[in-house]
Amino acid sequence: MIQHNVFFTWKPSMTRELETQAFAAFLAMKQSIPGVVSVSVGLQNSPEGLGKGFTAGLSVVFTDAAARDAYLPHPAHIAAVTPIKPHIEDVCVLDYAF
Repeated sequence: MIQHNVFFTWKPSMTRELETQAFAAFLAMKQSIPGVVSVSVGLQNSPEGLGKGFTAGLSVVFTDAAARDAYLPHPAHIAAVTPIKPHIEDVCVLDYAF
């Protein structure tokens, strides 16, 4: 299994409506991308104060690295990311096998 974690910092141009649409598109990827085991997405809410400015996160679990690699160029992934790209200030991706 591969855990794929993406952390976002939004530009001021990001709207709540666009964020909601993006989150829905991310969640729908489980139905349309083979090898996706689970998807979760949400806003940063840790009380630790260690978020480094990241305000939203996406977590996707894949059956294996091949499924993760196929997800990256998949049309459903591209369709979810394209509308928010202009509104991303910073992004961090951390994947690991478990």
